[in-house]
Amino acid sequence: MPSDVPAPARPAGLFGKLLVLVLFLGLAAMVVRGFLVTPVDGAAKQREYFGDGGAPPGLTLVSAVRLPTGDAVVRFERAEDGPGVAREVLFLEYASSAAAEAAMRSSAGDGPQNPAERLKEWEKDRAFDWVALMKRGEIEWGEWRAKLVIERSFEKGGGWSEEARVDLSTLERPLVLSVRWPPEVPADEGELRALLAAVRLEPAGS
Repeated sequence: MPSDVPAPARPAGLFGKLLVLVLFLGLAAMVVRGFLVTPVDGAAKQREYFGDGGAPPGLTLVSAVRLPTGDAVVRFERAEDGPGVAREVLFLEYASSAAAEAAMRSSAGDGPQNPAERLKEWEKDRAFDWVALMKRGEIEWGEWRAKLVIERSFEKGGGWSEEARVDLSTLERPLVLSVRWPPEVPADEGELRALLAAVRLEPAGS
């Protein structure tokens, strides 16, 4: 009579299933890790950028993380009653010089060559977002000079805000400073220079 007891699984079959499971779990772990950010020692980064004296008065370290791309983002915010107007200061430390160079390109890209016409179109119904390049050039403070980009972002539904980006990269450290002002407040280069004067940099010419 045929037996109702199932035949034992072959070892080779079990090994194959186990191998597939291990590969699946490994792949899943890689995917999850790719979507996660990891913390960075914010206090150490603050000393690196501003020295032992800490950030300028009114600026508070809010977060410091490393993205899956390897780029680090260190964010400071200014208290409402603090000196200055800019509300957010970010140090964007990139994993490569190419990434830092890309960050200094205008977000406007290859958009319309006539911003005035684009503005008129937006003002009709404010039905889309768009970015206008306000300034591209250099900013000087003390003995220093660096590339500068100022952009104005127009929001769908109305309103705009400005951001200034300054290239503080060295051969060893691709670094971009991003400063953002409150809604409908234009970027202030005087305030930006004061902030740059507080940033710790290598001796000029090094």
